[in-house]
Amino acid sequence: MKGNKKILIIAALLLLIAASFTTYAIYRESVTATGSINTANWSVKLDTTKFSEVQNLTFNLSSLTCTTNPGKNSKVAPGAECYKDYVIDATGSEVDVIVTAELDTTNTTNKPANMEVTLKDAANLSSTAPIKITYNETSMTKTVRLLVKWPGAIEDQPSKDSSDMSDANKAVTLSVKLTARQALSGE
Repeated sequence: MKGNKKILIIAALLLLIAASFTTYAIYRESVTATGSINTANWSVKLDTTKFSEVQNLTFNLSSLTCTTNPGKNSKVAPGAECYKDYVIDATGSEVDVIVTAELDTTNTTNKPANMEVTLKDAANLSSTAPIKITYNETSMTKTVRLLVKWPGAIEDQPSKDSSDMSDANKAVTLSVKLTARQALSGE
């Protein structure tokens, strides 16, 4: 029996060694897929000019519509609320578009501390949501309102006279950057 065990162990070792150096057969096939895709179109205009071609967008009080307290001689005073409407035309874009505005503080001068500059959807002025132009195949236009608001006092506060008076008779320059970008997933 001892001899049989030895023979069996040697046979198993020989099989194991043989299996280590032996190549087994395998079937394999590959397919290469080639396809083509097209990228979405991007086209955004401010009024009738492409965003990329707008050189200098300017506005002054005479080009704004003031709904409250505009002051005299094309000047604003505390309590003033003025706006300018622009048409954003994304017709031809094949994605949703978000439009934002931000005050460029490096090029803004003499702005009263509580003067606000915002961009609103002209059709929904109470909304604080980002302005979104949703893709459709016919028309992708939206009127946006650049709103300049200088809140005035709701009661006479003589203690604030010196700070309020520091804003009198100044030339204010507002630099506003309008941006159009593709909407992100979930926006």
